[in-house]
Amino acid sequence: QDHNTRIVVLATTLLGLAAGAVGSFTLLRRRALMGDALSHAMLPGIGLAFLLAPAVGVDGKSLLVLLAGAGLSGIVGTLTILLIRHQTRLAEDAALGIVLSVFFGAGLAILGVVQQASGGHAAGLESFILGKTASITTADARWVALSGLIVTIGLVFSYKELKLICFDQGYAAARGYPTLALDVMLMSLVVLITVVGLQAVGLILMIALL
Repeated sequence: QDHNTRIVVLATTLLGLAAGAVGSFTLLRRRALMGDALSHAMLPGIGLAFLLAPAVGVDGKSLLVLLAGAGLSGIVGTLTILLIRHQTRLAEDAALGIVLSVFFGAGLAILGVVQQASGGHAAGLESFILGKTASITTADARWVALSGLIVTIGLVFSYKELKLICFDQGYAAARGYPTLALDVMLMSLVVLITVVGLQAVGLILMIALL
């Protein structure tokens, strides 16, 4: 009967459903580490957004600013994975491992700088690693529901194409399907649900949900 408990259960359930749906496709694409890599790749973006926002007259503690930084950092991580995969002879799991370790290391270093900055100790950025599930608000639940709806719609309307590239990418390419564009779309959905889930349940639990 507790309102806060209802909100927490509802938000985490919706997040788990959406993350599990998109995570199934990344697993079938042999990219089970994708969610892990992207979650870690978002960490430096959060720290940089906090540090650079005051320079343009924006509050560095604004959730929207921090999530925008996380999203941009996640996109850079995604593009880096694709670049390594298509421009080198390294396997995809190696590309995922490189992005995961380098971006996470950079993120921890940046957060160390944030902690030493004026007011940085009160920024609460560590909640993006461990989450703040018990204090999820109604607004957070709405963001989770909206992002989950977008992810679900994207998966439903591209289900046939995604299923095809998951099981036979060569055949999909021969039939004229834009395999690279479908890959980018799938990873964009992972980025979207991860950005929203990151501030609600944290980096570690988000990896588990995916």
